[in-house]
Amino acid sequence: MKEFIQSLSSPDPTPGGGSASALCGALGASLLRMVSGITLKKLDDGSLRNEFNQYIADLDSIRDEFLLLIDEDAEAFDRVMGAFKLPKETEEEKKARKEAIQRAFKGAADVPMRTAKLAVRTSGLAVSIAERGEKNAISDVGCAVSFLRSAFDGAIYNVNINLGAIKDDSFVKRCRAEIEELSDDIDDKLSAAKRAVGEYLE
Repeated sequence: MKEFIQSLSSPDPTPGGGSASALCGALGASLLRMVSGITLKKLDDGSLRNEFNQYIADLDSIRDEFLLLIDEDAEAFDRVMGAFKLPKETEEEKKARKEAIQRAFKGAADVPMRTAKLAVRTSGLAVSIAERGEKNAISDVGCAVSFLRSAFDGAIYNVNINLGAIKDDSFVKRCRAEIEELSDDIDDKLSAAKRAVGEYLE
């Protein structure tokens, strides 16, 4: 973690905000996993035990996917930088370079979009865990909600900056429509989770 933070602080372009957003998602998923584990230890009800065992399995997978996205985001931006360094002496080289740049920007938009989608999915689990999890750990659910909001918002910033460089209008239009849908979805889920947290803490 210390090494990653030091890299993030450096003037190098990677890792950047997209990787940091994925880290926020991993932190949120980890906190929800912790609360699920605490809850499981105190449960006698068989059906609830099955439910929280499933949350733990899901969150283990989600956390690991967020961790992969930390590196994938940096790698995607490195491919953009690499495409810009391609030769451009002949018309054929210029054409190949432009196409490579566009492919790289699409890839650089895709990775944070996956981070955003994963944050939305995790937020759905946050609602259930906030409502049925161990109340003595409810503040940790609140922290997870904050991390997931940061993960989503940061990821969308990174999608949008890459969309601005993409010439494929239909691709951009699809992505923007998807962003709008995801934004509405996560707003609803995080609001519900925050309400459940607030009802116990206030």
